[in-house]
Amino acid sequence: MKLNIRSLRRLAVVSLTLTVLSGCTFISDPVSKMKLPQLSADKATLMAAINSFNPPGSTLIRPANDDDSSIFTEDLNKDGVMETIVFYETPDEAVQIHGMILEKKGDSWVKKLVFDGDGTVLESVDLKDVTGDGKLDIITGYSRGEEKGLVVYSYSSGSLEEVLTLPYTKYIMDDLNEDGIEDITVVSFKRNEFATITTYQYNDGFNVLDKLDDLDPYFNNYYNIVAGKVAEDKEGIVLDAAVDSHSAYTYMVVMENNMLRVVIPGDARTFKDQRIDSEDIDGDGIIEIGLLEPPKGWEYFDPETIPYFNSYYKWDGKDGLVFTSQQYRDPADRFIIKFSPEWHGNLTVDTKSVQNKSLKFIMSDTGETVAEVSFFSSLEWERVKGAGWEMLGRDADKIIGYRGKLEQSTNGGSSNKIASPIERKGIDE
Repeated sequence: MKLNIRSLRRLAVVSLTLTVLSGCTFISDPVSKMKLPQLSADKATLMAAINSFNPPGSTLIRPANDDDSSIFTEDLNKDGVMETIVFYETPDEAVQIHGMILEKKGDSWVKKLVFDGDGTVLESVDLKDVTGDGKLDIITGYSRGEEKGLVVYSYSSGSLEEVLTLPYTKYIMDDLNEDGIEDITVVSFKRNEFATITTYQYNDGFNVLDKLDDLDPYFNNYYNIVAGKVAEDKEGIVLDAAVDSHSAYTYMVVMENNMLRVVIPGDARTFKDQRIDSEDIDGDGIIEIGLLEPPKGWEYFDPETIPYFNSYYKWDGKDGLVFTSQQYRDPADRFIIKFSPEWHGNLTVDTKSVQNKSLKFIMSDTGETVAEVSFFSSLEWERVKGAGWEMLGRDADKIIGYRGKLEQSTNGGSSNKIASPIERKGIDE
């Protein structure tokens, strides 16, 4: 491929991130997964205590949403004495999940109490002060089949109190009204029946700050819910809803004057033919909404053959969306290519391109090629590897190669991390 000076200048601003994901699986014992930075020398003693207190036949469990932690050690009531919380399973009993709290006494640990969990699966465990008393509360999610239940426990003086119990589809801990006090927002959904969002805050008991109970329930499920900054000075919740097995839409909720408000409804603006997770895609701390966009010239092709771009948009603080960034994600999730935001609307894909064979990314105004990805047999690769092609990885009997001037650049946001040429996912080197 011959590139003129103008092409090289264009190519120099391509931002493509490279991360190789290993196929290896590592199984770690509970001790190595403990969150005990301040008690590293005491791990063996703690583990011995846990094993001695656990009933015969029981098994330590970790939350379904956490691959790392089965043992949680903190000073819950801020009295200078450390507590440890573990959960274990007794599958042959009527109550299958139990929690246990141990307290540090000198060089040993003593069992303070055992409590029953309300379900058959431990979904989540969080330790946060949501009652505003300066002490850490235990926030747990349990499930039994499709039903989920949230329980907030307050621990003090060796006793445990349930201060909030609610059904939920997803719960979020944030400060939506930005008053400096943590609140809990519960999303509840049952297909074709109801979709609600309720925010609770503690004031001599948990009280409802506000509730949205008129949301559209006619979709399959929420496949992604994230909370955080949705604008420079605004917290919010972004909900991605699956319409069917492929298509989806997104809406955004914020709180103003202690009232929840839908600022981006799930309408044509956020509809996409494929599921895309909303996330902080550029690392600037603000959540973007992902949309699917066909390259110029592909509008009338079979949708199954279109090499779509994933384009990400921020809320403008009013009632609109502003473009942020664009990338190409391989449908088989083998690689991701990120492009300069300045190319949006001008970058396209040559219509002779075929997914799983060859892709040529070009500028629509000049026809200049900015990057190529192709799939080669071993014999083909031997012929072309000296002609500017670099190996991206191997997939089955094919070698995936790319060419173009793919320079390292820094990611967006405050992290200032170096991003290398292309992000490889699920392929062998």
